[in-house]
Amino acid sequence: MESLRTCKLFGVIRAVLGIKGALPLIHGPVGCFYHIRYLLSLRSGSPIRILSTEMDQNDVVFGAEEKLRQQIIVADEKYSPQLITVLSSCASSIIGENIDQVIEEVKKDIKADIIFINSGGFEGTQIEGYKECLNVLIGLIDEPHLKKDSINLIGLYRGGSDLKILKNYFKRLKIDVSCVLTGGCTLDEIRGASNAVLNISMCDASAIEPCELMEKKFGIPFLQETLPLGVRASSKFFKVICNALNKEYLLKKDEIKAQMEINKIKPYLKDKKVIIVAGATRAVALVDFLSDIGMDPILIGLDFEGNNTMKNLERLIKQDNINPKILREPDYYDILNYAKDLEPDIILGGMGEFVLSRELKIPLMDVMHAQEITFGFEGATSLVKTIKETLETKKI
Repeated sequence: MESLRTCKLFGVIRAVLGIKGALPLIHGPVGCFYHIRYLLSLRSGSPIRILSTEMDQNDVVFGAEEKLRQQIIVADEKYSPQLITVLSSCASSIIGENIDQVIEEVKKDIKADIIFINSGGFEGTQIEGYKECLNVLIGLIDEPHLKKDSINLIGLYRGGSDLKILKNYFKRLKIDVSCVLTGGCTLDEIRGASNAVLNISMCDASAIEPCELMEKKFGIPFLQETLPLGVRASSKFFKVICNALNKEYLLKKDEIKAQMEINKIKPYLKDKKVIIVAGATRAVALVDFLSDIGMDPILIGLDFEGNNTMKNLERLIKQDNINPKILREPDYYDILNYAKDLEPDIILGGMGEFVLSRELKIPLMDVMHAQEITFGFEGATSLVKTIKETLETKKI
C-alpha cells in the first residue's frame, strides 16, 4: 500500500513547530527525527530544528530515561527555548518509558517550560497527532481574566502569506486575533487564549474536538467554517464571523474588485478538468472554489476525513451540479488508475503529487505548503491567475 497519510508523530511535530520558541525533542531513534526534519525543511525552504535522543538497540533493551534527562538539559542550555516539547516515538512508547516522571524531575534543572506529548507513530495518523498536541496545549491556557472582543483560530498550522493576509482582513474588520493554534503563536498567546470570545475551527479533522474542549473548559463558543478560499467562500467566512461578533462587514469593495478580475479570466478556465489531492478542509474549499470559477473537479483524493467532510462535499456537489469521483484515504495507484480514464488538465495538490503529475503528463500546482497565496479575495485572484498561467505555460 502507498498511503497518502503519515503517522501521529508527524502531526505533533508540525503543530509544535508552529509555536514560536518551541523546541521539539523526539525520544526515539535517529530515523524518526532525520526524515521528518528533512521533509519539512524541504517543504519550507529553510532549516527546521528538531532534536532527538537517538535511541539505539541498547536503549530499547535497557531503557533510556537518563539519556532523555541529559538531552533535555543540554537542549535547554544550548538553544534557550521558551518551551521544550518532549515527544514519544514508536520505540519509547512500546518499551514504556516513563517520560512524565523524567519531565517532573528535570523541571528544576532547566529554564524553559516543558511538556510531554504522546506521539508514538503507531498510535494513529497525523490527524491524531494534531489533536493530541492541541489538547495538551489547551492544558497550558490560563483561566480567563479579561475577556476581549477577539477570536482564536484553531487548527491553522500554516503561517506565511495566507496567515498574514487573514490577519490583515481581521484588522480591517476591527477583530483582534488573540491566538492562532498553532500557526506562529507564542507561549503567552496560548496562555491568554481563554480571553477570546469566539473560536474559529480551521480544520474539520483536527480542530473540532479542541474547540469543544475549550468551550467546555472556558465557555468559548466556536464556528465551523469552510476556509476563505475563493470569493464566495471568503465572503461567507468573514460575514459569518462579523455577524457572530456584531461587527460591520467592510470588505464589499474587495469582494467586487476580486470578482471583476476573476470574471476576465474565467472563460479561459471554463470546464477545465481538475484533480484535487488534499486533506478534508482544504479539499472541500478547493471544490467550492473551482466550481465557482467554472472549472470541473473530476477527482478528489482525500488524505483524511473530518467530522463533516462528506456532508460538505455532498452539499457542494448538489449545489454546483458536479459529479466528482471521491477517493477516501486512497493510495497512489488508486488515484493514478482513476485519473488515466478522466483526461484531467491539472492537479491541485502538494509535493507528493509530483510523480502523479509526471505520470499523467499534466501540470501540478502546489496549493498545500504555502507555495501559493490562497486565502481571502487577494488569494482568490492570485490563484485564478496562477492556474491560468500554469495551464498555458507549464510543460511536463
